[in-house]
Amino acid sequence: MRVLATVLSTLAFTLLLLPRPGSANELPAQVPLIKLEYPGRPKNIRMLYVKVLSLGNHAVNQPLLLDTGSSGMTIDCKSVLPARMCSDGGINITQDQDIDGIKVSTQQAVMNYGTYDDYGNVAYARVTFGSPTSPVSTDTTIPFLIRYKVVRHNNGEIVGGRLWPKGIFGISPVGGGGPDRMIKSPLMLVNVGAGLDRGYYLSPIGANWKVCTNEDGNCPQVEALHIGVPADVKKDFKIQRWKEADRRYNFPTIDACISWGSEPKCRPTLYDTGNSTIMVSADASQPYSSLGAGAKILVKADGQEDWSFKTTYNPEVEFIPGLPHNIVGIRYFEKNSLLLDFETKQIGLRLGN
Repeated sequence: MRVLATVLSTLAFTLLLLPRPGSANELPAQVPLIKLEYPGRPKNIRMLYVKVLSLGNHAVNQPLLLDTGSSGMTIDCKSVLPARMCSDGGINITQDQDIDGIKVSTQQAVMNYGTYDDYGNVAYARVTFGSPTSPVSTDTTIPFLIRYKVVRHNNGEIVGGRLWPKGIFGISPVGGGGPDRMIKSPLMLVNVGAGLDRGYYLSPIGANWKVCTNEDGNCPQVEALHIGVPADVKKDFKIQRWKEADRRYNFPTIDACISWGSEPKCRPTLYDTGNSTIMVSADASQPYSSLGAGAKILVKADGQEDWSFKTTYNPEVEFIPGLPHNIVGIRYFEKNSLLLDFETKQIGLRLGN
């Protein structure tokens, strides 16, 4: 009996030493992003896209513009619903409907962006996105906007066309869009697993761009979006609590000054994958202007390392009259990184890695 007791005691101790399922820290989910340079004029319009694979039980396979500067998802009606249900006058339904696991409501809403508005109906579904071989899904159904038209701010023109983004994948954790700011980042409802904070970080996307289209399927991909924030990665960033420029805006900011050999413009600053240029706040009385190639730009963000670069085309830096904040666009993400921790409400930058 003593021998048996010794064996059982040894076995129990050994089992305690074995790793238990789910006890180890998990790795962030890697989501491929599509790099696209718009094939037309003006040149140098550069964007990142993420592919939405399905909504509910409905296969979509539609790239949407990845936007760190907005919250919530919009998607074009014809990418989701039968064409007969879609028109510039609205989605042709008279009552809420369930279509392949997508609840399409009659509640209309408008999502506001920098130069245009998306008009649509609020819908609800579980969202799956990323790579078909390693898909990422929200834990539950989330609200999003099924868009039936896009309207420019300045003249009310309805826009669209083959190369216009078929929707926005807004991953900002601040605020939201639509009624009562209910349409929020899809990443807020992705289960990130053990040892990770809910949030994301973007690794550098590279400085080489290819003129291509999503329709032709000839754009390169980069494994740059990482969902879930591990402590060891967070240590590589300069971390601080994010700020909100204004309750009207649904994105986090860092106070920063942008200079180009003259007096710097200091404002709350957004780091925005959805913008192809650097936008600097200018007095409302001043006319629009931009910098040509070869200008030396310095961005000094509070609590962060200074970032400098030289412009390579015009307009890479624009001065926008009346803009209440600065915007640092896609150029930053070529060689640098951004991190957002949703749980601690912290933002971090990492230069050159």
